[in-house]
Amino acid sequence: MACTYSATGLTVFSANPADHLVHRMTHRVVRGTLLAVGRPDGRLTALSTAEQSVCMAVSQASSIQSLGATCESVTIGHNPHSLPLTARAVFLEDARPRYLCEHLLSHHQTKLQGGSAVSILGAFQNLAAEDAQ
Repeated sequence: MACTYSATGLTVFSANPADHLVHRMTHRVVRGTLLAVGRPDGRLTALSTAEQSVCMAVSQASSIQSLGATCESVTIGHNPHSLPLTARAVFLEDARPRYLCEHLLSHHQTKLQGGSAVSILGAFQNLAAEDAQ
């Protein structure tokens, strides 16, 4: 037996999280909103700016409160770094071969501090500096 309320409904919207999601859609965030967002792979330098725009938009939408609750946000993408304000993150399998710095870091560290191209490159430079000493 199913139970429903008169105010129950489903409304679907579409917005570009790297461009106009915050300006056009965040005023619609209410309790019970589900926000599903595709996330570019920011480990590639060409996509790092787009990923940071998406991450900022999701974080802003996820911090809006309505009746004491925020929306539930889910990100979907290849980067295995989850955002702190999202309810869930879905990581897709990656067919891209790892960069040399990712391969070398995986032998020295168990987990990277973040998943952006800058954090991976910074960790690799720190590793190279330690080896040079």
